[in-house]
Amino acid sequence: MNDFVIKKLFLLLLLLLPITQVMAGLSITPAFVRMDKAQQGINYIIPIEVSNQSAKKTEYFKADIETPTEMINGTPAATIIGWTKVSPKAFTLQPGETRKVKVSVRVPKGYIGDYRIYLSIRQDPRKYKLKLNTQKLKQSIGVMQFGKTSTRIPEFKTHVKALIKINIPIVLRALKKGQKIKTNSKKIKLGKIKVNPSRDKRNAMTLSIPVLNKHRFDIVVTGSCTILDAKGLKKLKVAGIKKRINMQPKTKSTIECDFKSPLPKGKYQVRGNFLSSIKGIASAVKITPRQKIKINSELAKKIAAQGDASGSDRPLTPLMISPTIIEQEFTGGSVRQTIVEVVNPTTQKLDVFAKFKSSNKKKVKVVISPKKIKLAPGATERIKLNFKPKNKKAPVFGWLSFEAKQTKGSIPATIPVILIPEGTELKQKLRLGKVKVNLSGDQSFINISTAMKNSKKGAPALFLKAQFIFTNIKAGGAKSPEIVRARLSNNVSLPGDTIRLVGGLNFHKLKDGVYKLKVTVTSEEGGVDLTKTIRVVINRDIDNKVKVVE
Repeated sequence: MNDFVIKKLFLLLLLLLPITQVMAGLSITPAFVRMDKAQQGINYIIPIEVSNQSAKKTEYFKADIETPTEMINGTPAATIIGWTKVSPKAFTLQPGETRKVKVSVRVPKGYIGDYRIYLSIRQDPRKYKLKLNTQKLKQSIGVMQFGKTSTRIPEFKTHVKALIKINIPIVLRALKKGQKIKTNSKKIKLGKIKVNPSRDKRNAMTLSIPVLNKHRFDIVVTGSCTILDAKGLKKLKVAGIKKRINMQPKTKSTIECDFKSPLPKGKYQVRGNFLSSIKGIASAVKITPRQKIKINSELAKKIAAQGDASGSDRPLTPLMISPTIIEQEFTGGSVRQTIVEVVNPTTQKLDVFAKFKSSNKKKVKVVISPKKIKLAPGATERIKLNFKPKNKKAPVFGWLSFEAKQTKGSIPATIPVILIPEGTELKQKLRLGKVKVNLSGDQSFINISTAMKNSKKGAPALFLKAQFIFTNIKAGGAKSPEIVRARLSNNVSLPGDTIRLVGGLNFHKLKDGVYKLKVTVTSEEGGVDLTKTIRVVINRDIDNKVKVVE
């Protein structure tokens, strides 16, 4: 029989998380072991270093193997423990001393898969005195209201000594000699897709999909969820998986995708775009479930009361564009030619269409050459732009947009266009609309929203940021205001544009009272200082707990 001493950085994949100075100064390295290949019938030795970092105290330890559950990957825990040996099982560490605890593992024939065990290192209870010293405190009987005396039970001061026990997880991947494993999409079972209001009130709704791992190995699931129209042709919203899912063999979990903006009542289709692979294996399989869903009036009402109604869940057209803004002063109606570079960063071929739309409705002839381009994966194309304003003395504002046929329904990639005649002075003419403040369906979150319109005769506002500030009128300056950073549907506002501002905070942060709600919009470039103030009354004793008073 061959013995292999497994080195830390080679045959084992060791996640080094050293535990230092834990309670009694115990340090263990590594704190997690993943064995990528434990061939059947071969003995492996895993060395674990244990150090006593105490300067004076001698420590006494016992070591053995434990398991997290009674059944592991369909095998009884006692059977798996029988594959292992620990040496030494008891040891003493002098101050500053380090020694190795060796775990010997031999997987018998007939076992394949990922198995979890713990190397348990604990202080030997026979070597420590564990006395519970109890001291009764002086008790004084106090006189309470209405002539009643206190009936409190006597108080005690207690000193408790605890023993250290640390479990080092070890994952064994049992394989046959020369065996290569592959991810099998048929062994990843997905259940019915459900739509519910999100628990996190910053989001509107959550798509949840139960998943079962039928492999004998750990798997990883990543990807996104896409909501399409009823016919399944147009993309409406895309959201990534809330967190990467790590699944152990023969276990269940749930894939969740959070959407910030709600869906109105109606019929839709949902498509999953998931990649799954056995942990440690490079090749992955695609899983693309598709299902019809229905948003009824009751669910639509619940999800509409939370999240962000700005529609930020729509997917973006996957293009990289330079420059990010086109800004020129022109004389006599003559505008210099502009070159725009468009890059396809994806792994698929894209058919791209370019167009210009004026925001302030000024007539301008725009020559885009070429207007339609085919971009191979990773390819770059240059586009020439020539603007010819009809009115030589009027500024032109608008958006140059790029869409791809393969990502129909996505938010176009855009560039703001600002063309101003030389000597023209423009003034900011931004206006905030009605501020809406309402309570979420479960009455735990306050949603705030408003719109900001830029007059067609105004000036462009770039790199905008906004805040909602709640100040308790009664408290005055005695209490710090609650400040909520607003989310903007666009941080650039051209003349003729309307953008949305949304935000919110937990209801419990505001006590009952009258609040001054101040909406502020500023620009990183300066020139914008817009405010609007309303009053908000919060009274939990009535049905309309949050009311706006303009």
